[in-house]
Amino acid sequence: MNGSRGSRQRTVGAACLAVLMAGTFPATAAAAKDDVTLTLKEKVIKNLSSSGLVLAFHVAVANPSSGPRRLVRYRYRVRIDQQEYINTAVALDEPLTVPPGGETLIALPVKITYELLRQALGPIEGQALCDIVGDMYFLNERNKEQRAPFAYSGEFPIFQDPEVDWLPLEVVDLTVGGADVVFHPRFKNFNGYDLIVDTIDYELSFSGLRILEGSIPGDKSLPRTGDKTFALPFLVDFFEAGDEVRGGFAKDEFPCRFTGRIEIASVWGRLVIGFDRTQPLRLEKKAVR
Repeated sequence: MNGSRGSRQRTVGAACLAVLMAGTFPATAAAAKDDVTLTLKEKVIKNLSSSGLVLAFHVAVANPSSGPRRLVRYRYRVRIDQQEYINTAVALDEPLTVPPGGETLIALPVKITYELLRQALGPIEGQALCDIVGDMYFLNERNKEQRAPFAYSGEFPIFQDPEVDWLPLEVVDLTVGGADVVFHPRFKNFNGYDLIVDTIDYELSFSGLRILEGSIPGDKSLPRTGDKTFALPFLVDFFEAGDEVRGGFAKDEFPCRFTGRIEIASVWGRLVIGFDRTQPLRLEKKAVR
């Protein structure tokens, strides 16, 4: 299933926090004494990435009757920002039994793929609103079908992965035996909310040779629609690195590869995002000996 986009100006972080913490409004259909009732318990965003996410509606199915009820089929329509995204019906291969006088918690997962969403709705960013409306059909002990309607909504973020590039390599000192350098990677956040970054692990290669690896220290969080540049000072030993790396420092630039992964803490769970960029690295030489 899938979702839609609104014109609200709140940040995505605040909007989704409201969905998860305060947006658990009850949605119970009017029913006779022995009819199944549906109550929305919570909305959960899972598997968030730059490709999409799953918006799951957790619904309590209550059976107040003295006999079991079996869920055999359901139908639903999903609208994203008031535009239809999906309209389908599902018949269960194996009925789901709700015991008499009992309650069963089920999930209605809406899988949202950003690429398909943009094809259906056009450009979309920030956040969107998903409405899901439908019916569940249950059989009683006499095999008579009973219908239980539902209608829920939930906001979700349009997430973009951070991007990485770098500034020219600061060559503090250069000798026949090596170089004292500072590498300045820059991470860009295109989302309309801060990214709380716990860890950035990396590997750095010059001219095809791995030169440095580790974790970036200090505060790594990225401001909304902004960027942050880090400083990684280290020494390059030409005798250990070899002629290819030594020769690169005699030029204005040489091939550079910067790879790794970012771990982000969010209200939607922990996100792990990989990065891998290769491009020429220009040298900014301060001194030569």
